[in-house]
Amino acid sequence: MTRFQANQNTGRKPLSRSMRVYQKAAIVFVIVSLLLLLAVLYLSVSKATITVVPNSVLVSATSPVEITENPLGSGQVKGFVYSDTYTKARTFTLPKEGATIKEGKAGGMVTLINETDSDQPLVATTRVLSKEGVLFRLDEATTVPAKGQIDVMVHADKLGASGDIGPTQFTIPGLPVSSQSVIFAVSVDPMVGGVAYVRVVTAEDLDNAAKELSDEILAESKTLLAKDVDQSIYNGQAFNAEEIERVTDTEPGSEAGAFNISYTAKVTGVFYEKETVALQVENDLYNQLQAGNEIVSVNRDGLQSSIQSVDTLKKSATLSVYLDGFGAISSGSDLLNKNNLIGKSASEVVSTLKASESIKDVSVSFTPFWLKRVPKLKDHISIKVESAQ
Repeated sequence: MTRFQANQNTGRKPLSRSMRVYQKAAIVFVIVSLLLLLAVLYLSVSKATITVVPNSVLVSATSPVEITENPLGSGQVKGFVYSDTYTKARTFTLPKEGATIKEGKAGGMVTLINETDSDQPLVATTRVLSKEGVLFRLDEATTVPAKGQIDVMVHADKLGASGDIGPTQFTIPGLPVSSQSVIFAVSVDPMVGGVAYVRVVTAEDLDNAAKELSDEILAESKTLLAKDVDQSIYNGQAFNAEEIERVTDTEPGSEAGAFNISYTAKVTGVFYEKETVALQVENDLYNQLQAGNEIVSVNRDGLQSSIQSVDTLKKSATLSVYLDGFGAISSGSDLLNKNNLIGKSASEVVSTLKASESIKDVSVSFTPFWLKRVPKLKDHISIKVESAQ
């Protein structure tokens, strides 16, 4: 069969050479267009989400704050400054450890009572006999007023523990029997000193006693100094005690079983509005942050203050105020710069970020799921910083 006959039989004309070229070009164009469309779709939907859990870091600041009744400038906060002087005295008994036993004459205070209409003079060494049968003598001469009473010191007639008796009642054997029921003595405190434990008094013993009195003065004066302050408003306070005088009847190196000490201190109390002071120091707290970090919490309840200086004439004081809180990395940190993460795999992102002590944990997710690396377009990268734990 000839070619002419074949073409006639099929009813089709053979494509020209140029048409075949156009046909192939069209197919290539369609394929390229599809590939470009897929690429555009890929780029438009590809996304990396990086979730960061930061480590919280303690941040603290200590700042001076001036408290005054009439604040005029920055750095000054309204408040009140009060001062007063207090004195306490006490007898301190030394511990028995390491001491030697020494007998003495027990002694103490008794109250002489006269129920008659006449004064009753008594000479020194007048005997007073306890109802237990222990004899004591007056240290000094005295006169008991009619229908009155007087306190005097007495000591046991004999050395030893027999004189260490508790509170009791005494008769005065030297008076007529008829007078002994209306002129008599009583004691409220026990007699002590019949047996003493004596050791060398040290400077530390005296310092510890003074410290105990100072602490008691400070504790008691807080209420006294605050009596005119509205503590519902001025709810912050700071105190200090300055030693004015210390007097003792015993020197370091001497032997004794007890010693007397008198302690005088000037106590200053500063009262302020806690919230206002905290806000002022909080500004300095922010200055302690590293670049790219932010404050996540402030511990205002933990604010601490101490008195640095006092101006009694101006009724002002400078406080040293401590405030702390917690800071953490923020989304604006250079560590989370997207340029540093482009093209990295999930594991590379995690290892890069967790190399910093500021970051506790990192997770990475890709869209679509088969994506293996962070997209090159920064607006397709989402970085989320969760709250610090």
